[in-house]
Amino acid sequence: MGTRRGQALMELTVGLFALVLVASALCGFAVYIAKSLRMQNSLRVGASSQHDEVEVSDFAAKYVFGTDTLRISEEVKMPQTVILR
Repeated sequence: MGTRRGQALMELTVGLFALVLVASALCGFAVYIAKSLRMQNSLRVGASSQHDEVEVSDFAAKYVFGTDTLRISEEVKMPQTVILR
């Protein structure tokens, strides 16, 4: 009976770790997407390129991304215009 409880406790621990891992990754990507959209919006106003960094939590940095910051880089490439006479 003790091994069943031990096994259940280990499964619960692994499940909670996986849940925290997924939640941390989702939060990190949500911040990344929000900053990226904000940068795209500001690029439409007039700039041609912009860079920013997103800091992630220690847990996400260690287990998901492998780095403390994610670099966001957005560029707008306008098509070449040709004036026909």
